[in-house]
Amino acid sequence: MVIELNENWNNERYVEVHLVQRVLNLVVPLNNPVSKWIPQFEIKVPYKTNVTTYRVDYFIEDNSKNIKFLVEVKTAKTRINNALARQQLDTYLRYSNVKIGILIDPFSVEIYNFKSGQTELKSTFKIEDVADIHSIAEFIKISLGVKMRTIAVHNSKGGVGKTTLAINIAYELYKRGNKVLVVDLDDQANASLTIGVNKAEEMNNASSTEELQAIYDFLDKRLEVIDFIDFVNKHGTKDEDYKNCITSIPNPFGVDVLPASHKTTDERLPSNPVVLKYLNNGLKKLEDEYKYVIFDTAPGKNRLTWCGLYAAQYLIIPSQMEYLSVYNIREVIRTAGEVSMDSYNQRSHVLGIVPMMIDGKKLNTIVEQYVRKTYPNIPILPAIKRATGVGKASNENVPISKFAVQDKDSPKTSAEVANSIALLTDELIEMIDKFEVKNG
Repeated sequence: MVIELNENWNNERYVEVHLVQRVLNLVVPLNNPVSKWIPQFEIKVPYKTNVTTYRVDYFIEDNSKNIKFLVEVKTAKTRINNALARQQLDTYLRYSNVKIGILIDPFSVEIYNFKSGQTELKSTFKIEDVADIHSIAEFIKISLGVKMRTIAVHNSKGGVGKTTLAINIAYELYKRGNKVLVVDLDDQANASLTIGVNKAEEMNNASSTEELQAIYDFLDKRLEVIDFIDFVNKHGTKDEDYKNCITSIPNPFGVDVLPASHKTTDERLPSNPVVLKYLNNGLKKLEDEYKYVIFDTAPGKNRLTWCGLYAAQYLIIPSQMEYLSVYNIREVIRTAGEVSMDSYNQRSHVLGIVPMMIDGKKLNTIVEQYVRKTYPNIPILPAIKRATGVGKASNENVPISKFAVQDKDSPKTSAEVANSIALLTDELIEMIDKFEVKNG
């Protein structure tokens, strides 16, 4: 039953205070340190002879979920179900670099997406009781959906299978119907090379110094991860600037790549005290493009790796069950804790430790027991066996699950590794789903 509304609901400020602000506070809490509310958000619209400043009622941003949206409020009298209100919102979205807009009045809510130059209605909700703010907020949260999920794969020790794990998880996510971006933060560029975006095959087949030089020239001129970060430093506002840094070509992994090369070094990062957060800020420009972003970080301690940790909502720690690899887990957890604290617990949440290159030795078992005892609150995720097929798959630039089908030398162990990574991927998705339900 629709409740009768008194004349107060014809006043926009009344609607804001008694309905809109209460609903929005359930969607993106105002007191959350990683959220932002800007009332009367200014939008400049250029015309032929002048620039006019408009004000939309609210700009809302939640950095923990990588979402931002505009809200335009109408009253019981002015209503949102008319061409004027929708044209207003279209103008705001078109010139604000924000892609989601909400129209709300005491009777209904409409949510719009701005994509490919068009404003399209995504979903609607009929308000039957203005006091039932929880139902309205739940509708908005569901409509906004979970945006881009960002996962770093990191260990400060090299040679633990980090890149293998990162790119094969990315492929498994792609197989499950997700659009995936791999961000390569290592100057060895193994992820970029294995996926096939760094002209590895052309290098191997180069028949002259001229051909090799042409490849090097291409890599020198190509936009990549270091340029992506620099665009943020230069206050780039066009989505195309960031998209141009991404290599999106057909490859056996089905993913897009923000590639690395010899240029991916700390020395090339912008000289700015907040540069560690630039990668995260740049990725917000792509929040509607990808469901998952996987960071393949460099081993050791460097600022590019820290950029990845500041951009990653979640962290996976691959480690061989051997002394040196396990010792480095301590450093990774310490760094992740510092990043988490600095980001109000919104980044580098450790999902678990992945035992890598397990070969059945007694040492592996003893060390794993030690890890479980030392880090009782961190899950030990499905282990990945040692298999010659893993290296062969990388050399052939294909995921291990594809290579396992054609492996004639050790098909059983290759298949076991492929199945383990598929199982691990499903477990990660389930863990993230539960975490996000619990934490909002």
